[in-house]
Amino acid sequence: MRNYGIAAVFAGGIFLAPISGAMAQTNVAYAAEPRPEYVVFLDGGSHLSGSAIDTVRLAAGAAKSANQVRLVGRPEHTAAVKNELVREGVPAQSIIVRRGAGNPLPKVADGIDEPVNRRVEISF
Repeated sequence: MRNYGIAAVFAGGIFLAPISGAMAQTNVAYAAEPRPEYVVFLDGGSHLSGSAIDTVRLAAGAAKSANQVRLVGRPEHTAAVKNELVREGVPAQSIIVRRGAGNPLPKVADGIDEPVNRRVEISF
């Protein structure tokens, strides 16, 4: 009799496991939508390359309906991206600029300008 009890508990666990797994997956469907985010890499100094300008234009098109646009990066880089966003029709008063925290990655070598240090993140 005891063997049947153990078998019933084991079998019940096998049959209920797929149901509980499916129920857990339904919670994922209710997750918040990801916020649009763009990353712009500048050339040396604060110069926007052609591909960087294309990225800013895409971000500007998506940002026109946003209440706030956040830029994170070094001041000279965020200024260049902000100017391009304003040129593309994003209201200047809706753009919030924040100085980016330094990247914890090690330096590549002396005298080499790392692209990760020339990035601006755009989010809204």
